[in-house]
Amino acid sequence: MTVTSQRHSVLLENVYSLIDKKVDANKKSLVQQFGRLLYKNISSDDLEHRNDSDLYGATLSLWNALDKFDSQSPYIRVFNPEIAKHGWHSSHTIVEIIVNDVPFLVDSVRMALNRLGITAHLFLHSPIWLKRDKAGQISDFVDPSEKDKDTVKQTVLFIEIDRQTTKKDLDSLKKELFSVVNEVSLAVQDWQQMTDKLHAVTKDASKLNWPVDGSETKQTKQFLDWLADHNFTLMGYRYYDVKAIEGDHRWIPANDSSLGLMKNSISDRERLISKLPASARAEALSENPLILTKTNSRSRVHRPAYMDYVGVKVFNKDGQVSGEHRFLGLYSASFYNQSATQLPILREKIQRITDLSGFEPGTHAYKAFVNIVETYPRDELLQTPAAELAQIVMGIFQMQE
Repeated sequence: MTVTSQRHSVLLENVYSLIDKKVDANKKSLVQQFGRLLYKNISSDDLEHRNDSDLYGATLSLWNALDKFDSQSPYIRVFNPEIAKHGWHSSHTIVEIIVNDVPFLVDSVRMALNRLGITAHLFLHSPIWLKRDKAGQISDFVDPSEKDKDTVKQTVLFIEIDRQTTKKDLDSLKKELFSVVNEVSLAVQDWQQMTDKLHAVTKDASKLNWPVDGSETKQTKQFLDWLADHNFTLMGYRYYDVKAIEGDHRWIPANDSSLGLMKNSISDRERLISKLPASARAEALSENPLILTKTNSRSRVHRPAYMDYVGVKVFNKDGQVSGEHRFLGLYSASFYNQSATQLPILREKIQRITDLSGFEPGTHAYKAFVNIVETYPRDELLQTPAAELAQIVMGIFQMQE
């Protein structure tokens, strides 16, 4: 053990000694366990220039919040601790977050801070298995290997950020974090329902009356099955009825069908297709079973990218679009990392593009053309029509040659 790490070990032991001296006898063992869980992964660098009394104060502040935590709603506190008011001090603003453990929480909170241009100087993330008594207070911390039906997993975040000097700034950040945590909760809580809906839509594809041949129907179903196999992080769903009116079409939201993030955008406002660009209008009413594009808003959950939009069309007996199952989310890393020729819909699309090139398979020109297609930006490869892509890739090929 180095001199530095030994000093830091002594510092934390001093914190636990303060807990032993100052906390009520019936609680101090639990508070010490909590402190060890909280600081389990803190780095030596993050312990530099700290003192035991302020670490003790931070520990007790979070403990008191966790002990009283009501799992029905998230706990979020943004404040500037002062000796006179809180019994401890920090030169930074402190963010305390306690929630039932959910995926994407850490990434989404970091994204929120980055979006606001706020630097996190310390970010402690502690998922904790615990039990509560009948009064709702903590009765025990549990090793994950020993959890049972009475054990719950709750996450504690302790973050030191750039100092926010006004009440307006503190309140604004707190409001933003509540909004982000709410979106994370909506997406996670409804994930299974959205997955079930995607499976149901795929299973009932024959009832959607897609006006395409059996081969394209098979490709579409394979793509939807691939999405459902953990290749698409589902975040929102809603069904839309499509009604033809004189010279236009209306997309009418079935608000009761909304799941995930779509619950945050419930509105009776009808969308007129005439408001869309010409290319989007043509695609929305085309015979293609799917609409594959991106939304115009960035995700605040998981990854700060524009959300992906997968629309599954419903047609009437006359071959006209009469409805849409709309799924929003983000493609997983496999979509970007796998060879495009291995992905459903893309492999068939690539085959069509290479056929349009007119190059004989196996020739130098053919291989060079395929390489351009393979390395083309993946989102654009998915969303751009095959004929248009073939022209673009041919232009790139001709420039390279």
